[in-house]
Amino acid sequence: MRLPRTLSAYTLGEVLLYSSLGLLALTTLLVGRNLLRHLDELIRAGSATAEIGIVVVCLATSLATYAIPVAFLLGVLLAIGRLAGDGEIIAMQSCGVGLRSLVLPIATLGLAVAGLTAFLTFDVEHRAQRRLRLTIQTLAAEGRLIEPGRFRRVGERVLFVKRRDDADQLSGVLIADRSNPDRPLLIFAERGETQWDPDLGTLHLELSDGSIHLDADVDALPGVSANARATVPTSGPRESNDFYRRISFRTFDYALAADEMLGVSLVAHRPREMSNAQLRTAIARAEAGDPLEDLRRHKPVYYRLALQRRLALPFAPILFALIGVPLALGPARRGRSFGILLCALTAFGYYALLTIGQSLAHDDVIPATLAAWLPNGVFAGLAWTLLRRTAQAGAIR
Repeated sequence: MRLPRTLSAYTLGEVLLYSSLGLLALTTLLVGRNLLRHLDELIRAGSATAEIGIVVVCLATSLATYAIPVAFLLGVLLAIGRLAGDGEIIAMQSCGVGLRSLVLPIATLGLAVAGLTAFLTFDVEHRAQRRLRLTIQTLAAEGRLIEPGRFRRVGERVLFVKRRDDADQLSGVLIADRSNPDRPLLIFAERGETQWDPDLGTLHLELSDGSIHLDADVDALPGVSANARATVPTSGPRESNDFYRRISFRTFDYALAADEMLGVSLVAHRPREMSNAQLRTAIARAEAGDPLEDLRRHKPVYYRLALQRRLALPFAPILFALIGVPLALGPARRGRSFGILLCALTAFGYYALLTIGQSLAHDDVIPATLAAWLPNGVFAGLAWTLLRRTAQAGAIR
């Protein structure tokens, strides 16, 4: 007997209710946990509320590919568990409703959730990751990572800014540069402002009215572009001997690699930030013998894994639907707390298999395709076994 429309709508309504509550709680937990790791740095960098909001949205969007399938699994376990606990499953069975009729609408809903997950993994997640990186770039471009009144070490450089006004104009700038031990230098400037070069991932300090103290030729200054060197007056005040030079300047462009300040590369995209077309291009380049020196990762397995993960992950909601129903109907059900525990164990098992497979692929133990699809294969076999045993046990036929 087919499940009547009213009962189908009622069952799916229960699943959606618990899934929505689970998604809200899970997203809050995951975003809060990830945001706390960066919140202190964002506040110290002077981030506005709007910028923190962008970071929260980007984190929520990126984590949705994991949160939505897990929340759906929680909804299935809690909804079916409540129906079974309240005796409604027995009432359905007495009306001739079978296991297949109960699983079919939930699996159909799982198919819709899988479509949403596929949309997120294929088209949204990498954009959110990139937007998060661009937000950090904006902070660097506006000089907000330059905290006034404190010495900050950036690689082999020490940077100090006395003040920074509301327009992000700097005053009292000191730079001690020992990136070249043979040519150390000190730079003092009364004023300065920042300019961001997104193509090179470079933060330019446009300094004004200052002096350079060094024991090397002007042409050997590190971090200075040819155009910037041209602004150093050759006839300006200069005191020199065999070991020391003092050069006054009106304007001076000092280039600083922003990835040294942030600890991450801002130019090369990570695999998760790349579109499917970019991933396929990187894989094709690697197969043609390209060393991928311009990319964040040089091993092609990272790009194969990222692509295969996007193909495999959307199947998780369908598998969770097929596993969730027999688990909720099992004889060991003990209410909502038990359903939450089952959800945690099931989701942990799925993503643990994915993590283990990725680690093995990174070590060239198994192919990237097998690593990404391993959880789906294991859970498909588990779903078939659980459904068969549930039907044989007579929990609902």
